[in-house]
Amino acid sequence: MEIVGIDAGGSLLKIAYVEHGRYRYKWFPIDEMDQALSWMKRLKPAARYRITGGRAAKVKEKLTGADVTFIPEFDSVCIGTRELLVKEGKEPKSDFLIVSIGTGTSFFLMKGERYERLLGSGIGGGVISGLSRLILQESNFYQIVDLAKKGDRSHVDLLVKDLYGEEAPPILGDLTAANFGNPDLSRARKKDAAAALFQLIGETIVLLAKQCAELHQVDTCVYVGATISQNPPLQQIIQSFDSMTGLQSIFLSNGSFTGALGAILYQ
Repeated sequence: MEIVGIDAGGSLLKIAYVEHGRYRYKWFPIDEMDQALSWMKRLKPAARYRITGGRAAKVKEKLTGADVTFIPEFDSVCIGTRELLVKEGKEPKSDFLIVSIGTGTSFFLMKGERYERLLGSGIGGGVISGLSRLILQESNFYQIVDLAKKGDRSHVDLLVKDLYGEEAPPILGDLTAANFGNPDLSRARKKDAAAALFQLIGETIVLLAKQCAELHQVDTCVYVGATISQNPPLQQIIQSFDSMTGLQSIFLSNGSFTGALGAILYQ
């Protein structure tokens, strides 16, 4: 019998399944759960379901009569990440961190076959969504990403070089002195605020990742989750700190689906 993996998160329903011997992936907004499950039932009418994520119980309610198993969310993310690293040919040569950026952010240490959750942060996609509604009056995630891609955060953030004027700063001048701290916002446009918001998120996550990496003596961070996958501006911000932190950042093409895939593979 075929197995379907579902990761029901705060904003998205991610689905993984096998078709013609290959993994397939599809996502739906969480408020389209009924449509998503109807589509899945038509596609795989006899499937067993393995479900994970914060809305997993809600999914089970709607899969009346189906064979449904709950899978621990953190296990699913780590197992799915390990599998995708192999499939995408990006497997690190030694121990590494998994940084899962969804509504919030979780940090995991992967040592061989073993994994351990180190810490979590409320900084993640939920902050992007909430502050974008408050500051930008935008709720479409992909529109927000597009704005951030085009914006200039220096119109919103206070940079180190702004503090020093004509004097040479003791550290890189383009580093942030204060997020959203520019005293002159007269030039700031909506896209600049979006760029500054992504910078705030990226910097905070990198700082936490660096602390975890130093503590556990690893130098590679694998970033997964719906907030970071297919998000070039946030990926670029995170990767821009690699040389400074001594970390290597890896992004997975199907990183949004680690939970759904891991639910299928969970033993």
